[in-house]
Amino acid sequence: MKRTIPEIRELIGALTEESKTLARRQLHIAQKISQLAEETRRRTYDRAPVKSKRITAAVRLSVREMAASNPDASHQEIADAHGINPGRVSEILHGKRG
Repeated sequence: MKRTIPEIRELIGALTEESKTLARRQLHIAQKISQLAEETRRRTYDRAPVKSKRITAAVRLSVREMAASNPDASHQEIADAHGINPGRVSEILHGKRG
């Protein structure tokens, strides 16, 4: 069936309006997706200040020597003597830090 020019114009107008409506809907959906994505982003935060000193080769050697010469010394005692965290003492003695 052949359409008349006025019918075609009317269909084109309707399709154009539908296309504009779809474009607005797509924009709305894209904005919602962006908002949701923004909500999942990590917030910035300030790190806690570093409290222990850097672990140098001299500190590592001293920790190992103290542990060897005082086998009954706790990690806390060794850490206190060197001004470091007991976890660092454990890492040094178990080879995780140098």
